[in-house]
Amino acid sequence: MNKAFCREPDAQSPRCPGCGADGSPVGPETVAGHVAAGAAEQLGEPAYCCLTESCSVAYFDLFERSIPLAEAHGFFWPKDPAGPLCACHGLTCDDIDADVAEGQPRRVRAVVERAGASDAECSHRAADGRSCLPRVQREYMRRHRG
Repeated sequence: MNKAFCREPDAQSPRCPGCGADGSPVGPETVAGHVAAGAAEQLGEPAYCCLTESCSVAYFDLFERSIPLAEAHGFFWPKDPAGPLCACHGLTCDDIDADVAEGQPRRVRAVVERAGASDAECSHRAADGRSCLPRVQREYMRRHRG
């Protein structure tokens, strides 16, 4: 059959073996920074982070091998209910609640300024390899409206 008439399969996002949600790609240094020494070697590259808050999987790969959240550290709220929203600067939900109660988002603004600096390490220190800014801003707006 002529290749012009064949449809290539659509590329699918890798799915978490625990909950079926799309994974967020992470580098090997991110995984290694959030699991016990040697545990990151269980996963092939590329690796993915499961961001579903109720899922017990932290990281997984394309072969559905995974590292459970119980064996990871440094995850953020709400994936880890005791974790901060921002791993770099330690901003917590309690800090956001205090900003909302005071009517001034001074703690949130301070984190936004520090996270936006050229030497910020949010994307390296965060368990999902991304800046915390969208998560912090989304949670502030949700609580401010709430």
